[in-house]
Amino acid sequence: MKRRSTAFYLQLGLTLLVCAFLVVPVVQSVMAGLTANYIAGIKSGLTLKWFAKVWELYRDTIFRSLAIGLTCLAACLVLGVPAAYAMAKWRNRFTRGFEELLVMPLAIPGLATALALIITYGGFTDFRRSWVFILVGHVIFTLPFMVRAVIAVLASMNFEELEESAASLGAGFWNRFFRVVIPNAAPGILAGSLMVLTLSVGEFNLTWMLHTPLTKTLPVGLADSYASMRLEIGSAYTLVFFVMIIPLLLAMQWLARPRQHQQRKMQPEHEAATVVTSFSLRRDPMKANRQPSGTSVRIHQCAKTFGGGTRALEHLDLEVAAGETLVILGPSGCGKTTLLRIIAGLESPDFGGRVFFGDQDVTGVPIEKRHVGMVFQSYALFPNMNVAGNVAYGLKVRGIEAERREQRVNEMLAMMKIEDLRNREVNQLSGGQKQRVALARAIAVRPRVLLLDEPLTALDAKLRESLRMEIDTLLRSLGITAIYVTHDQGEAMALGDCIVVMNTARVVQVGTPREIYFHPENRFVAEFVGAVNRLVGQAIDGSMLSPYGRIPLQQVPGLAVPESGEIQLFFRPENVDLVPPGEGHLRATVAASFFMGSRTRLVLNGSTADVLTVETAGHQVYRPGDQVGVRIPPDGIMRL
Repeated sequence: MKRRSTAFYLQLGLTLLVCAFLVVPVVQSVMAGLTANYIAGIKSGLTLKWFAKVWELYRDTIFRSLAIGLTCLAACLVLGVPAAYAMAKWRNRFTRGFEELLVMPLAIPGLATALALIITYGGFTDFRRSWVFILVGHVIFTLPFMVRAVIAVLASMNFEELEESAASLGAGFWNRFFRVVIPNAAPGILAGSLMVLTLSVGEFNLTWMLHTPLTKTLPVGLADSYASMRLEIGSAYTLVFFVMIIPLLLAMQWLARPRQHQQRKMQPEHEAATVVTSFSLRRDPMKANRQPSGTSVRIHQCAKTFGGGTRALEHLDLEVAAGETLVILGPSGCGKTTLLRIIAGLESPDFGGRVFFGDQDVTGVPIEKRHVGMVFQSYALFPNMNVAGNVAYGLKVRGIEAERREQRVNEMLAMMKIEDLRNREVNQLSGGQKQRVALARAIAVRPRVLLLDEPLTALDAKLRESLRMEIDTLLRSLGITAIYVTHDQGEAMALGDCIVVMNTARVVQVGTPREIYFHPENRFVAEFVGAVNRLVGQAIDGSMLSPYGRIPLQQVPGLAVPESGEIQLFFRPENVDLVPPGEGHLRATVAASFFMGSRTRLVLNGSTADVLTVETAGHQVYRPGDQVGVRIPPDGIMRL
């Protein structure tokens, strides 16, 4: 057992001392209300007569305080939770100003707030004499605590993406608000409720100014009892306060307990000129064995400009055939997710842009009515529901009866091989399990189009490879129209019938994986989709003379060779044959060798600082300093 340090015992002693300093007076005050004579102490005997006396004289203040506290809590819930949601969702100058105005009563004394209410509304006699007058003051005082508590919880979770996830499953605003936002904001609502109730029931300064002889509350009565009666009655009044407030707090804690499910242990500003780009997809013949069951998608002159003139997407036309898997590939910030969100209905295109599902123009149709399924990068699973609840959510929104809903959930869990996870909480799932649940949830509603926004990014390399194959098999078996966003060219090659390569808000090439890889249209595509070598030299008599040697270009198909001047050649590392020195087109020295299992990657130096990267069979051994010959087949040179 680890030995405790001296500092630990000093901290423990200080903590106990502070607790005693705070708790002992409370205990003594309560005991004073239970003894026959406080001066004589417990030896005078215990009694409840003072408690009964307080109940006889002041029970109206007890019920009034309880009524004001609970009504204040209800008012703060009705006003504060929606206000917090709005301020968390739309963070702008107006909401920040409103929040500062809301918390202003906390910056001034309660007496000043009460005086302001009396000056403003004191002329309304009936209102002034009613306990509702006190209630208004309590709401003004406690509302900021509810708002701040809920905002803090909403800010700590990605509730906007949870809403978007629910909307993609067909949920309208009120369904999303009450079944997704509110349950997941429950910790903040509970914290705010505890603050509001205790502050309202115990508030004295503001209440003392606002009360009348007929609207006394518990704290005001407690002060009166201490001022005008013997100490035992005042202490009994304190006891009444504890008896009233503690059960309420315990009840609220009990109501906020998380649900328990059967669980199993987890296994370990310049706007460019408008250019409309039009593309039609060509299907990869190697993936032509699926039966389409989705709908076609057509993007017509869609562009997107955000506030401040930021151009996220240039105008483009794009068509996806029913049952195709389209992969949108590009670096971060190139506009691929913006395009996906326009298709989903989470973003609206600039004026003139149109989105069609089949023959239906869905441009103005919100996401909840487009009948799409969406898998988000963070998966956006609902923390307040278990696995089965997440999968069933979209079915429940669509009004599917319980028996069919249960059957469909079982079918989806079996398809994803996660039947044993049906009762598990989503925060107990691994990344791969979350990905399967998100897929099951999106597919369960039989969407017209399945949208996937970089769903494998957060996973490790081995798991990504495994799930990539599973997703490909799944999409083939379903035949559903799918649009998949990624920045990983390996995913794009493995999953796509067709690939759309994007850069700086534009589509730069569309084609099958083989076309994109072997016949890139420009240098960006060549370098982004796989590794590529660039060799610079001079054109001489149909050849290129470089520091590495001479390369004949007469037989390169489709390559226009100038008579003279500088020329650049591009080729993939694997499109190179290594031969003995003197037998190839080029002569080079091995600068570095990297064994990668099935292949070996070599870095070659010539007579300049430029280097070439070459890949060869893994069983061949090369060491730095070895001399090699390099032969580049004519069909290995790219036409860029």
